[in-house]
Amino acid sequence: MLAAVGLQIAAVAFLALVAGLTTGTESARFLLLGGAVAIVPNTLFALRLALHRKRTPESYPVVFFLGEFAKIGLTVGLLAWIVKSVPDIRWLPLLIGLIVALKVPLFALAFVRSLPKANGQLS
Repeated sequence: MLAAVGLQIAAVAFLALVAGLTTGTESARFLLLGGAVAIVPNTLFALRLALHRKRTPESYPVVFFLGEFAKIGLTVGLLAWIVKSVPDIRWLPLLIGLIVALKVPLFALAFVRSLPKANGQLS
């Protein structure tokens, strides 16, 4: 899970770098803000799940679903805070950064599933 967060950070940073070089620093700034709206809650969720590993398996669904609801709420709250506090929002880069950060873990999952197995475990 923490690897997916690292991939989110790398993808958003790369996209912001490209946007900064091609369209200017304001686009890069809003790409980073949009990515942060998804990365911060996802990081907290991943850390919460990692801390819960040694507990009973019966409690996993409760922790997972409560964490998902908290993650969604924090994402909406961060986005609302940015909309309210940042003047002259550039919506396209903000939404692109948000969407990229939200979709990158799906690609990570597809990549991990396509890796060959060695000794019954993923390498």
